[in-house]
Amino acid sequence: MSTTATRLLSPVAALALALTPVTVSGQTRAVPGEVVWHWFGECASSDSLVLEVSLDGKSLYSSAFPICQARRRDIRPEPQQRILEFRFDAVAHRFKRQYRATGAQPIEGNVWEAGRERNAILLGVQFVTEDQVLLNMHHVARADAASRSERIRGLVITTRPARRGERSPPGTRLKLPGTGK
Repeated sequence: MSTTATRLLSPVAALALALTPVTVSGQTRAVPGEVVWHWFGECASSDSLVLEVSLDGKSLYSSAFPICQARRRDIRPEPQQRILEFRFDAVAHRFKRQYRATGAQPIEGNVWEAGRERNAILLGVQFVTEDQVLLNMHHVARADAASRSERIRGLVITTRPARRGERSPPGTRLKLPGTGK
């Protein structure tokens, strides 16, 4: 089962994210005039990043989105936080040992822009069940090279610069070359 959407953060998820410390190697105080990487917004005709999430080698989600460079002070807040959302079935105990449910159950994945850096976009990544946050993490999505995060064994998040024409229309999955998916 897999669907995609863009939506608002729930109040519980927003609170959890607000309490999550953000640390990026070499991070310094934000300078308004600094040129940083940013996603969506006014980046429609710029470069793109491909985001892929897989579990044990099986693709859960794949999408490409526009990115561009802008001065921090020129980036306008969007009326709503943009969230890439997807769903899949898995054993929740794998994410959190103390989680008591057994068997596969629906899990929702959310990805959003959590920070902007000179060489990367900091993506917030969250996995939740209907009643519990299983994992809250950050992924550093480099604008010029592939990046990989594996916080839970077998759960891999990758980003890479997209080739021209590889961007997904809003709300659709990216078709992976050579897979027919």
